[in-house]
Amino acid sequence: MSENRLEKVLVPLDMGVGAQKLLSAVEEIARIGVEEIALLHVVNVRDAAADPHIAKYDAIMLTTWKERLLACGVQKVTTEVANGIPWIEILERSEQESPSLIVLGSHGRSMVSRMLLGSTTEQVIRKARTPALILRMKIIAEDGTMVCRLATDRILRRIMYLTDFSEYATSCLPCLAWMVPARPEEVLVVHIQDFRPFSDVTPAQREEFNRRDAERLKALQKQLESAGFGNVTPVLKIGNAIIEILDLAREREVSLIVMGARGMHGIPERLLGGVTDAVVHRSGSHVLVVR
Repeated sequence: MSENRLEKVLVPLDMGVGAQKLLSAVEEIARIGVEEIALLHVVNVRDAAADPHIAKYDAIMLTTWKERLLACGVQKVTTEVANGIPWIEILERSEQESPSLIVLGSHGRSMVSRMLLGSTTEQVIRKARTPALILRMKIIAEDGTMVCRLATDRILRRIMYLTDFSEYATSCLPCLAWMVPARPEEVLVVHIQDFRPFSDVTPAQREEFNRRDAERLKALQKQLESAGFGNVTPVLKIGNAIIEILDLAREREVSLIVMGARGMHGIPERLLGGVTDAVVHRSGSHVLVVR
């Protein structure tokens, strides 16, 4: 796994209450090395006709955030206020500009308190070909007011890399490479053996599966350590993949889960795998979905 620097990051912003918090997370990413960041705000044409004064205010805010990101060492920051359907505009720019990463908030303007994604984020992660980082936002009561906060103050503190040893899981490794300068406290390399489809597996066969998978995890551990990660822990578990992943993320206080969009079982190109879809919607951690 060679060093991999983020070339361009696309950051769509909705100017809602969570935008400031989302920008603080982007600053964390910027400090570990990004060549270019594109800030995009899309005025939804389905809303009432846009007030030109509001559009002017949005442009001023983007310029203010641009200065913050330049101060983090980013070589180039662009800003754009566009009109249209937000998820369509985001996908169009993703197709045209081929960014290394899209950063999205988990909530839209509505600040729904349940663990749901905003409609724009939902559409983008299902249809984009670009790796998408979903920043988990939570709604809490503060001094009698509901406010929006990031689920964790530091995104790259403890990382969980999920693998089923498929090509989709392997495609996550370049994304892990750009996180090395963040010096996370720990990287968990996790494989869940889901034996539900194999009820007739014998103890001897299960032992062989364990031995083989433990060797694979050990090889990945060495690969990540050689890339520069300081504390890499292999984890092999048996059970329901979704339940085991969510429980482990809570127990180990994982800040970021990194996983492929699909597993080894064939599904349509633009759809998320069942495990990925469940983790994206149900985990309290930030999630990076890689295609």
